[in-house]
Amino acid sequence: MPEIAPLRAGDPRSLGPYRLVGLLGEGGQGSVYLGEEAPEEDSAAVPEEASGGEAAGEAGEKEAPRRVAVKLLHARLTGDARARARFAAELEVARRVAAFCTAPILDADVEGDRPYIVSEYIDGPSLSQVVASDGTRSGADLDRLAIGTMTALAAIHQAGVVHRDFKPANVLLAPDGPRVIDFGIARALDATGTLSSTAVGTPAYMAPEQITGAPIGPQADIWAWGATMIYAASGRPPFGQDSIPTVMHRILNFPPDLGSLTEPLRGLVQACLNKQAAYRPSSQQVLTHLLSLAGSLPGAANGGAQPAAILNQGAEAASTHTNTRLAASLPATPVTPPPAPVPVPPPSVPQPPAPYAAPPQQQPWGQAGTLPWPGTDPAPPAGKPGRRGIGVLAGAGSAALVALILGAGVLIATLRDGDGPSGGTTGRTGGELRMSLSTLSTDSSTGLSPSSALYGTERLVVKQLFTGLVEAMPDGTFQNRAATRITPDATCTSWRIDLRTGTTFSNGEPVTPESFIRGWDRAARDPAGLASLLIGGVKGFDDVQSGRSRTMTGLRGYGSGFQVDLASPDCEFAQKLGDPSLAPVPEAAGAHDNSSYNDRPIGNGPFRVENHVKNRSITLVRNDSWAYGKTKLDRVTIELSGDAAAAGRAGFEEGRYQWVTLDPQHLGTVPRSSAMVSRTLQGLNYLIPITARGPMKSREARLAVSYALDREALSRLLYGGVYAPATGLVPSSIPGFGQKGRCPSCDRTDPARARQLAQQAGLGTGAEVPLYVRNLPNHQRLGQAVRDQLQRNLGWSVTIRVVGTADFRTFAKEIASGDAEGLATFAWLPDYPSARAILHPLLGGDQVATADNGLNNYSLWRDARFDELLSAAVRERSDATRRRHLQEAEKRALDDMAIVPVVFSGAAGLRSDRLVGLRLDLDGHPTLATAAFK
Repeated sequence: MPEIAPLRAGDPRSLGPYRLVGLLGEGGQGSVYLGEEAPEEDSAAVPEEASGGEAAGEAGEKEAPRRVAVKLLHARLTGDARARARFAAELEVARRVAAFCTAPILDADVEGDRPYIVSEYIDGPSLSQVVASDGTRSGADLDRLAIGTMTALAAIHQAGVVHRDFKPANVLLAPDGPRVIDFGIARALDATGTLSSTAVGTPAYMAPEQITGAPIGPQADIWAWGATMIYAASGRPPFGQDSIPTVMHRILNFPPDLGSLTEPLRGLVQACLNKQAAYRPSSQQVLTHLLSLAGSLPGAANGGAQPAAILNQGAEAASTHTNTRLAASLPATPVTPPPAPVPVPPPSVPQPPAPYAAPPQQQPWGQAGTLPWPGTDPAPPAGKPGRRGIGVLAGAGSAALVALILGAGVLIATLRDGDGPSGGTTGRTGGELRMSLSTLSTDSSTGLSPSSALYGTERLVVKQLFTGLVEAMPDGTFQNRAATRITPDATCTSWRIDLRTGTTFSNGEPVTPESFIRGWDRAARDPAGLASLLIGGVKGFDDVQSGRSRTMTGLRGYGSGFQVDLASPDCEFAQKLGDPSLAPVPEAAGAHDNSSYNDRPIGNGPFRVENHVKNRSITLVRNDSWAYGKTKLDRVTIELSGDAAAAGRAGFEEGRYQWVTLDPQHLGTVPRSSAMVSRTLQGLNYLIPITARGPMKSREARLAVSYALDREALSRLLYGGVYAPATGLVPSSIPGFGQKGRCPSCDRTDPARARQLAQQAGLGTGAEVPLYVRNLPNHQRLGQAVRDQLQRNLGWSVTIRVVGTADFRTFAKEIASGDAEGLATFAWLPDYPSARAILHPLLGGDQVATADNGLNNYSLWRDARFDELLSAAVRERSDATRRRHLQEAEKRALDDMAIVPVVFSGAAGLRSDRLVGLRLDLDGHPTLATAAFK
C-alpha cells in the first residue's frame, strides 16, 4: 500500500477545500498528498500552519470526510510555462481515458497560483508488493489479473493513449479487482498512430522498439503486459533483472523465460512478447480471447461481440466477487503464420552471464505452440512497418482507476464504473433538468421508499436517492458500489459482503452493515414490495414478513460488512443485489409504512429530495456527500401527471422539458429523430401456447405459429421499430443471450414452412384457434396484429377473447382454467437481470399454473432436462458454466416452442439536444447522475 509520510515543514496544509494530512510521494514534477475534503462551510478556515494530524482529527469529529489524493506542482515550476503545460496535459490525458481504467478527476486547478489535481484515494498494494510479500499469483487470481489489466489497456488505447510504463509496480490490487495506474509518462498518439522514439519506461518491461528508438505505439504496452504476467506467475521478469545493459541485450536477442506460467496464458503471453511489434495482437484481440477462454465473451444480435460490451465484461470478469477461470482452447483449423520476424540488430552490450538459461527459441506468432488470433490484421509485407488502428473500442462505464503519478511517487485513486458521476461525460456543471413522469401509486404509505421501488416513477426516483451494493449496468453486467467484495461459500448458501468504508447518508450518518440489514428487514416487512422475490431465501425472511421477528436470522454484521445465510443454494444471489429495494436506510427510516420518511427519504445516492408535493412534483438536488463522485446537474425537477405521456410530449415540443419517457402504445406515432433515445430491456412479449390440450398441443402447431409471424412488421406496426424482434426467450440485454441462430423460426418469416407444419398438426385452412388477450391497450393491439398475420399466412380462423378486466389475476384464472385452449398474449419482466429469472417462472415444471396458485407457467409445458439444467445452474458457482446451462435450457424450450417469443420489451424517450451523458439504464430510465448540459 502507498506509504503515508507526515507532512514536512514547508508542505502546504490545505489546497482549496482540501486538508492535506500526509505525503504520499514526490518526484521531479511535484508532490502527491493525502487529503480530506473539508465541509464547505469551514474549508476556508483551515489554517496553513495547522498540523495535518490536528486538521484530520478535528474533521473526523465532525463527519467522516472523503479522502482524496492531491497532486501539487512544485513551487519552483509554477512560473515555468512548459511545466504548467505538461501538468495540464497530464490532466487531459487522465480525463481522456474512459472509465474502464480511470475514474473522473474529482477536482483540478491548473491555472491558479498553486496548480493541483485531485482524485479519489484508496489503499491497495501493488502487484510487485504482493508478489514480494505473499508470493506469486495463480488460478483464478492470475486469470482475473490478466483480464482486468488488459481491460484497462484496451480502454487506454481506445482513447488514443499509450501507457509506456506498464509494470507490476503500476498495477494496484484494489479490493474489487486489479487497477492500472501511473499516467505520469503516458502520451497521446500523433496522427500516424505512433509516439516519438523517446525511450521511457522500466528496462525489464520495455519492448524492443523502446530500446532501439523505433516509433512507439500501443504494442509496446502489449509487450509490457506479457512481461508482467510472467512476473505475476513466476516472481521474476522474463529477461532477468540484473544490470540494465544485460537486460536490454536479452530483450533484443533472446527469447523470454516463460517460467512457471501455464496454458492457456503461456501461449498467449508468448504471442505478446514477439520482438516485432506488428506481429503482436492488439489489446482488443487479447481481451476478446481472454473473455472467450473464460466463457464470458458477450454476444450481439448481429453475431459479434460489441466493443463496449467487451470492456464491460472484462471489468466484470476481473472483479473479485467472480470466480473467473480460463480454459485452454485450441483452434479447429490451422492459421497461416505471418512471415518470420526481421531480426533486430542488438546494440553493443555485454553478453548475458552464464547463470541465465535461455528457454527454447520463441516461434513466430501463429505457429505451433502459440495462439492464433481470429480476425487479426494481415501481417505487413516484409520490410514495411505495420500499424494497427486503435480507435476500435467504444468507451463505456466499467472498473476504473485514476492515478496521479510523478516520478517515484505513486498516488492512487479508484472508483468503480461510473463512480464518476459523469462517467467521462463532457459538459458543464450546473443547470436544472425538467421532466414529466406519472404520479406515484395510490399507496401513500410507501411513497419513495426503496421497498416500494417496483416500477415507474418510484423506481426511477429511488435510484437517484440511494446507492446499493452493486449497480446493474446497461449491458446486464454488474459493478460494485457500496460492496467491495461479494464472496459465496462453496455451496452458495452463505455469502460475505464487504463494504466500502467512509460513506454516509446525505444527513451525515455513516452507511454501515447495520444500514443494509435495516433496509433489508424493512423491505421484507413491505407486503407490496419485491423483497420476497429477491431475498425470500434468506433465513428468517418469513418470520420478519409475518411480523414474528424484527430481523432476519440469516443476516449478521461484522466489522467491514455483513454475512447472508440462505436456506438453499443460490449462486445467482449476487445478481439480485443491484435492485434499489435492497438499498441501505438510516435509523430515521423506521417501519416500512413510515410516511414521514417515505415522502422525503434520506438516502446515500447522487441526489437528495429538496421538495415533494404529492401528485404534483418532486425536486431533487445534488447530494454533495455522495461517495461516488458529484453529479453535474444542480437540480432535477419532476412534474407529476396522470397523463404524463401526453403532457410530456407537449412540454418537450415547447421546450419546457428536457427529457420525456415515451409510452409504448404511442411509439408508432413518434417520428424517429436524433432526439429519440431507445434500448432493449430485459423483458419479453410473447404468445402462450396452451400445450396440454387443444390446437397448440403439438410441437408442429406451435412452430407453425412461430414461422407465420413477421416479427419485424409487428415491431414497426406496434412499437415504431423501437422494440427489437425476439430472437429467443432471453433478450440481448442479458449477457450471452439474444443472438440470432438459436431459434430458426424466430429469425425469419416463412409462410410456406408454417403452412406445411400446420398441415402436419392437422390444422389446415379454417382451423379455429382462440386467442386470449388482456383488457389492456397494448395487449389488444398485439392480439389484433397477431390474429391478422396468422389468418393471412395460415388461413386459420383466429378468435380474440378479451378478458373483461385489466386485473392480472382475473386474466390468469381465465387462461389457467381447465377448459382454456389455444393461444394468449403475455409479457414478462424478470425480477432481476438473469436468464433464469425469465426461464424458470415461465416454463419451470414446478411453476405450472392453475386457476388459483399464482404461478406463471400458463403453457403447462414440462421438460425434465430443462428442469435439471435450471436446478444445476442455481448451484453452479462458475458464471461461464451457469450461463451454458441456461443457454442449453433456453434452446430446449425454443426447439419445442414451449412459448412463442414475439418482441423483446424496450424503452424510449425524447432527450433535448442540450444534454450530454444522458442514456437509458437497464430499466429504461434516464441516467440522471451522468447527465450534463452542454
